[in-house]
Amino acid sequence: MNAESLQPIFYPRSVAIVGASNNPDKASHQFLKTLIEERFTGDIFPVNPRETKVLGLDCYPSLKDVSGYVELVVIAIPAPGVPEVMRQAAERGDVKGAIIVSAGFAETAIPERVKLEKEVVAIARSAGIRVIGPNCNGVINTENRLSTSFAPGLQMIPGNIGFFTQSGATGGSILMLTAAQPKPLGFSKWAHVGNMCDVTNLEILEYYASDPSVKVIAGYMEGVRDGRELMRLAEKITRKKPLLVLKVGRTEVGSRATLSHTGTLAGSDKIYDAAFTQSGIVRVDKLEELVDSAKVLVMAPPPRGNRVCILTEAGGLGIIAMDEVGSDPAVRLASLTPETQKALAEVLPPMAMICKPNGYIDMTAAAMEREHAEALRLVLEDPNVDAVLLIGLPPTFLPAERVAQAIAAVAKKYDKPVLVCFMTGKAMEDGRRYLEERGIPTFDTPDRAARALINLIKAGTRLNTGNSNISAVEKQGYTPHPLVTQASCEGRNLLEPEAIEVLRDYGIKMQPGRIAHSREEAVRCAQEIGYPVVLKIVSPQIVHKSDYGGVKLNLQTAEEVGRAYEELIANVQAKAPAAEIKGVLVTPFVSGGTEVIIGVLRDNQFGPVVMFGLGGIFVEVFKDVSFRVAPFSREEALSMIAETKAYTLLKGIRGGQPKDITALADLLVKIGELAISNPQVKEMDLNPVAVLEEGFAVLDVRMIIEG
Repeated sequence: MNAESLQPIFYPRSVAIVGASNNPDKASHQFLKTLIEERFTGDIFPVNPRETKVLGLDCYPSLKDVSGYVELVVIAIPAPGVPEVMRQAAERGDVKGAIIVSAGFAETAIPERVKLEKEVVAIARSAGIRVIGPNCNGVINTENRLSTSFAPGLQMIPGNIGFFTQSGATGGSILMLTAAQPKPLGFSKWAHVGNMCDVTNLEILEYYASDPSVKVIAGYMEGVRDGRELMRLAEKITRKKPLLVLKVGRTEVGSRATLSHTGTLAGSDKIYDAAFTQSGIVRVDKLEELVDSAKVLVMAPPPRGNRVCILTEAGGLGIIAMDEVGSDPAVRLASLTPETQKALAEVLPPMAMICKPNGYIDMTAAAMEREHAEALRLVLEDPNVDAVLLIGLPPTFLPAERVAQAIAAVAKKYDKPVLVCFMTGKAMEDGRRYLEERGIPTFDTPDRAARALINLIKAGTRLNTGNSNISAVEKQGYTPHPLVTQASCEGRNLLEPEAIEVLRDYGIKMQPGRIAHSREEAVRCAQEIGYPVVLKIVSPQIVHKSDYGGVKLNLQTAEEVGRAYEELIANVQAKAPAAEIKGVLVTPFVSGGTEVIIGVLRDNQFGPVVMFGLGGIFVEVFKDVSFRVAPFSREEALSMIAETKAYTLLKGIRGGQPKDITALADLLVKIGELAISNPQVKEMDLNPVAVLEEGFAVLDVRMIIEG
């Protein structure tokens, strides 16, 4: 990707609009009208063989007839005519960029239209012309007053947000929401990528990353073609600029044909969640949250930490905010000092509830503007407070603007974020406008305010954090394990003894095991290993051994082992007569510990992904799992563990001893390295893994190989 190649699209010295029309019902008319009314800083050339003038400008019959320098071409004609325009652009030699507004290309899935789009791309690439679209609204740049969008209510207000979108209507809705703020929210750039026949959403992100006028990047995403490239790019961006993404498609996409637990538990959206978490992208769920979060990131100072104080004059509204804050481990309530609490008691009405719990102050409706201001001052001065959320619905005897004036005077004296929720409504408009004109963000509802604050803290935590934790994603030179390569060539899965050997060669401590081919040999292996033991069938055709009666646990004597061996063989021969039996694996029986599952799958966008969760029989019941794209650091592995309910068990509850979480994290890291080193491993399950007070025991392993 080359961000500089997009410069002629966002900063063209001249624009030709092919299909320009005097008909106000045409999109091309609106493009031209906007450029003229907004006083675009470059030259404008209308092109239409049926017009001599459009909106007072001389109109040219074709692109090749334009006598002036043309750097950007905006094409708004029926799809079949686009290749000819692109050929003329290529012949001119001065055109560097094209925005194809026209629809009717690959998005139709009609073979002829798919071919038409490929033809356009071939012409553009041969001439070095970058293309946005087709089927798009193009770009907006408030700095040079360039707009090819026909979004309603567009206000070209300069600001520091770079918006991107994979939907024109959704992108237009974002602009409508920014314009509808108490003080209309400005932005630097906006781009709709359409079919992405050439310029992709990732290239727009890279361009915004290099643009000094863009301080916050926010957008709507339906998907990416290269998930690892998204991670690589986001990993760099989010250490310098916040990146907010509304990624749609949270439901699992169909059922996955799989032989392992991991595949059935992983929806593509969970993997996007993991990738976003690893690379610092702040994911939002709604359009309003996207705009709210972008607003607070450009208006509020960055927080120094994640300790939040909630200051409210309306108990119910405060509780709503508390619920939102309590739902996300990225933030926590501040612990106000005893001195602050005492001072608040002296300032606030007697019925005020102060620090119940600590960090939450209900001033009650009796608090006037002076109490609001003094309480805000006291909590901002508290060294344990990093940010304040002030919530209220000032009554009729206390106009919102008076409260706004009082708290604004205080908030601007401190370098800490202050967010204000005055409930939406006409009575609050003047107060909210007053605050936003002074750089204090306001919100319609307490949950939206709290969520914006959470996202501010998440993005702030990521900024300026130094070296990458996932730089290993770009490592090269891994060598597949010979046993994996052999199994792949033979078109089969790894047998469990082979999988154990592979894990051991990656530095993972495994239980001792022996292969028995007779009753007597099974007894001898058990005596060598030491009782109690486990017996498991070894067959390339049998993946889930327990489904075939192929596992026997906690065998205490030679008689039990001998009888279990014969029963295993008989069970498999009866239930899977065609299965080739390679023997019976004898391993130690391990009791105790907390059982977890570790899995690997290969995602179409992100490649090898590691899963972790509560194991044994609970994995499919609770589906409480987390994911990370491999490879990753120990820090990411620890975060991965902490995201699940298994973490509570691992820490030890009701007098139980804590388990070896550090060893578990190291195991996750090694599994990630194994996964990326062996692209033939399609899926893998370590289930269960018993996490002990010291170390762990892998009790069962399956490796599914892609031939």
